[in-house]
Amino acid sequence: MSNAALGAGYAQAVEQLAGRVLGALRGTQVPLPAVSDADRPADTTALAAVRVLGPDLFAPALFCRQPLPQPDRETLGSALRVFPPRPGDSTEARWRDRTTAALLARGAAGTRTAVPYPGEDSERAAIAEVVEIAGIVEDAEDTELTWKERSQRMARLAPLALPEVDGPYQQRACLHVRALSQGAVRSLMRRDYPTAARLVRWLALARSRGASPALDVPTALEHLRLWGAPSARTALDLAIAGRLLAAAEGGPR
Repeated sequence: MSNAALGAGYAQAVEQLAGRVLGALRGTQVPLPAVSDADRPADTTALAAVRVLGPDLFAPALFCRQPLPQPDRETLGSALRVFPPRPGDSTEARWRDRTTAALLARGAAGTRTAVPYPGEDSERAAIAEVVEIAGIVEDAEDTELTWKERSQRMARLAPLALPEVDGPYQQRACLHVRALSQGAVRSLMRRDYPTAARLVRWLALARSRGASPALDVPTALEHLRLWGAPSARTALDLAIAGRLLAAAEGGPR
């Protein structure tokens, strides 16, 4: 298989998995594919998709304030073992992996599973490896970033914009809402809807934590829902943004 065909296969798997997570967030579908069935070998393409989406797989559990189901935990543990982080990965990839490992370790809702299950030791080993490789991440604030550079970086880190997840980038989203608002407007004007959706997601998180974006976030979200969600990943970003905005406004969305 050519590299192009392989890349297309991975992209399709990520889209399919994003659609499943979106369905789970809406209460219509379970999030993760059955990649660890006993009667067949693990689907490495599906595991790669799990690895790519990372923290987003926890979104349904986090919004419901429930632990991640055991089969999903096992699938995530398998993905981390089959596709472990590498020391040369980008800062964004390392933050994504560290967040995934942290959420897996605490069961998404702040608690560990009360009863051990088969494979828990191997899951812990996978978490330990992620922490060892990706756990020490440079998180010093770069005050020299322009609003364009900051928006680009934060867009790549959009999977970290989730409830019950804290760290330097969640804090920066609240501190730099003007820069992120500028970035979202620029992306909307350029019809770069995936980037706009990721930045609106950050702005919705910031608003849910008391910040005041320089953008009408509900209007931007509605515009993107109408015009900007051709892919499952973008639709998932918008769905998460909507739930975050609902938390800011105190009602369902």
